[in-house]
Amino acid sequence: MHSGPAKAQSSLLQGFSVVRQALVPCALALLIGGATSAGAVMRGEPARDPNGTRRSTVLIETPEGICTGAIVGPDLVLTAGHCVSARGRYRVRYLDRSFRRVNVAVARTAPHPGFDPAHGFASDDVGLIQVARPFGSDARPATLPSGGWGVSWFGGTATGEELIIAGFGSTERSRARDGILREALMRTAQPSVPGRGFAGLSGEDGPNRTGMCVGDSGGPVYRREGRTFTVVGVLKGGTTDPGRECTSTPIFMPVRDYVSWLRQTAAGWNTSVGVTGTIEMRQ
Repeated sequence: MHSGPAKAQSSLLQGFSVVRQALVPCALALLIGGATSAGAVMRGEPARDPNGTRRSTVLIETPEGICTGAIVGPDLVLTAGHCVSARGRYRVRYLDRSFRRVNVAVARTAPHPGFDPAHGFASDDVGLIQVARPFGSDARPATLPSGGWGVSWFGGTATGEELIIAGFGSTERSRARDGILREALMRTAQPSVPGRGFAGLSGEDGPNRTGMCVGDSGGPVYRREGRTFTVVGVLKGGTTDPGRECTSTPIFMPVRDYVSWLRQTAAGWNTSVGVTGTIEMRQ
């Protein structure tokens, strides 16, 4: 969801910002149906490893608020379609190795052609951003999935795979956004909003479940294998937890289903989607 003003209220959140205790990057504070907006990765921890999610996770300033995204090329950012559907000025901020913000102007944006911004929980909620100049050496593109991990692979079942979400959104403790990158562990689950090509995540049972909030929309869902991790999903939103403005059961768009569109769009912009190396996370 976007971190900006709510446009509609509902128990369904479309673009959460990163929840502080869940690795969920988010965008605008856009609410769907009858709920309030969500905040930063819920009950997540600040990212501290300069070789971790910091390298490929970015904050996106949009005309309607903030979102999160993942670097997937020398000058490309993957995010949610609802994070790039508004007209106006955009800006991307990434973190150097000392976690200082570096601003980059945006050259162009594109939501997936199948995304309908008028539909609260539209399918194909994926978007791409090209920045005006290549990211610096402190940034590094995330790996894209080469096989599996599409919605057909999930099959709508709770596989229990452990994944990481990351985002720059607000937290449930405060509506203020401090712009700190936070991350959290979650597991694959049956999507809280079925159909439409969505996959689901769930935090651990208990009072301190992780999740996503306003500003986390568009954020990456990472799968880590050893010292490398791949962006397998794009955070979309979910059903709000009772009495909260965040969700511990967010849904995401499986990236594997959109790799062809990403490559075609990048080629039309005279650039490419790809990794010059792997993203490392220290054990």
